[in-house]
Amino acid sequence: MPLLQLVRHAESANNALYNEIISECGGAAAVASDPSLQRRVDEEEARRRSSDPPLSARGLEQAARYGEHLAGENLDCASTLLVCSPMRRALLTAAPIARGLKGAGVANLRVECHAQYFEAGGCHEGGRALPGRTFQQICGDHPLDFDAAECFPSPDRGWYSAAGAPESDAQPRAERMCLWITERLAALPDTGRVIMVGHGAFMARLLARLVGLPCAGAAALFVHANTGVSTLRLVRRKGSFLVLGLNQTPHLTPQLLTGAHPAEDGWAAALRAPAWVVRRYGPEAVGCYPMPTGLRRQLLEARRRLLWAHESGVGASAYEESDARSVTFVCVLEGSETPAGQVQYDPSTRRLRQMVVLPQFRKLGIGCALVRAVASIHAEKVAGGSVNGPGAEGDASPPLRVHAWQRSEAFYTRCGFAREGDPYESNGVRCVRMAYATLE
Repeated sequence: MPLLQLVRHAESANNALYNEIISECGGAAAVASDPSLQRRVDEEEARRRSSDPPLSARGLEQAARYGEHLAGENLDCASTLLVCSPMRRALLTAAPIARGLKGAGVANLRVECHAQYFEAGGCHEGGRALPGRTFQQICGDHPLDFDAAECFPSPDRGWYSAAGAPESDAQPRAERMCLWITERLAALPDTGRVIMVGHGAFMARLLARLVGLPCAGAAALFVHANTGVSTLRLVRRKGSFLVLGLNQTPHLTPQLLTGAHPAEDGWAAALRAPAWVVRRYGPEAVGCYPMPTGLRRQLLEARRRLLWAHESGVGASAYEESDARSVTFVCVLEGSETPAGQVQYDPSTRRLRQMVVLPQFRKLGIGCALVRAVASIHAEKVAGGSVNGPGAEGDASPPLRVHAWQRSEAFYTRCGFAREGDPYESNGVRCVRMAYATLE
């Protein structure tokens, strides 16, 4: 089932200006307690704001961090459509995202600029509407290789065609965008995704419409940090959306969080992400049940497509012996038998191996959950004395290790591993040796 990811733009010059004005007026607490100060902030912001601002210095760093985060993911099987607002702050956010997707191995990437995906209120300054830039001007100003432009009025007209005044009601446009999004998702394969880089207030209206909630109060409920990401999945047979991730910012440090802290928004109380279950299979000698045949067949096919297809001369037969002695952890959606990912632990080599998460289930924390499961069983065996003596690398008390593809190094680093030695070549793939830093 295809994924939809809504990404709010990084911090703009207007966002930074608003915070600066609040500081000039005595700080957030003073403004919140004094309506006259809030009116002063709003008036000053309206006077000094730009109709189409660039990113602030911190915003450029936020966007770069998200691009680097994507580049560390293995997305080579995903068909991806990247859709961007015509406003500068979204375009500047989308550029490192496009680079990150290409760095992650997305071979089938399409980039489009949608003239109707702008912020609520449109392009305005001093209470009057401005036309915005033409698509040709946008292409000349930004390093994005666009495949198409959607809904631009004409080649010689700017993207905002409102007559005279700022947009007063964005909801009809949100309704049209929802239909467009659903149609584009339906045309993608199950492993495909649409990533839309846009704006907080309009994204709130979109989300309310997509999940069937009233639009009244959506701006207060669906709050996004700058570069906050929401993930939904299209359920084809129902024509509805399942919410998987809400205002996620794993790529940002606390110092880079602006706009709305993920722990302070209203989503968690209203919408719950699905529960994932990690199951253990393996040899009876280590207290495990054998894996059901159907599940084993599905996971073998996933490994063949996502792992072995990238390695020279490697197939299932090369792993029969190690598979037989390993413990396999499988992540499934609660109440379902459909696997989302797997990882193995080989007690004889003390290694994590054969990690694979299906593309449509990535960026949901499944990989980290599988690593924690392996780290836990390794710690149990160390404590119980069943893993002792010199390890494969000569350790007296061997840590958990992984021999990972180099392009997955950032993921394993986030999970608590550290590199050992220089990269090396194995079966035509650049790899690194890594050891788990702590046993929990």
